[in-house]
Amino acid sequence: MNRTEIEKKKKELTETLREEDASARLEKLQRLAKQVGASVMRMERGRLIADSRGKITSEEASRNAISETEIVHNIQVALQTETMIDMCKTAGRNFWIAVAAATIALFAMVAAWAATLIK
Repeated sequence: MNRTEIEKKKKELTETLREEDASARLEKLQRLAKQVGASVMRMERGRLIADSRGKITSEEASRNAISETEIVHNIQVALQTETMIDMCKTAGRNFWIAVAAATIALFAMVAAWAATLIK
C-alpha cells in the first residue's frame, strides 16, 4: 500500500466507526479488515480457537467471537505496519540521495582546498 491508500483506509475506518447500526458497522469492519490484511479471528494464547481440522464449530464459534474493539485494533495495527513499511522504503530512497549529496560536498571541499593551495 502507498500513503494515499493507507489514508483512504484510515478514513474508511473512521467513517465506519461513526455508523449507528452495530451489525452493519461490524460487517463493514470485517470487510475492511480483510482488505488491509488484518485478522477477524480471536486469538487465545497465540493460536486460533478451532477444531482439529482447522474449522470453527458452532460450539467453538461462541468462544471465538471477536469483539468490534479487537477488529478495530487489528485494522489499526495492519495500517500501522503498512505505514512503517512505506516509511522504510522512503528512508532507503533518501539514503542514496544523502550519499550523493555527501559525495558532491566532498568534491566541493577538495576543489575549494585545491583553489586555496594554488593561489
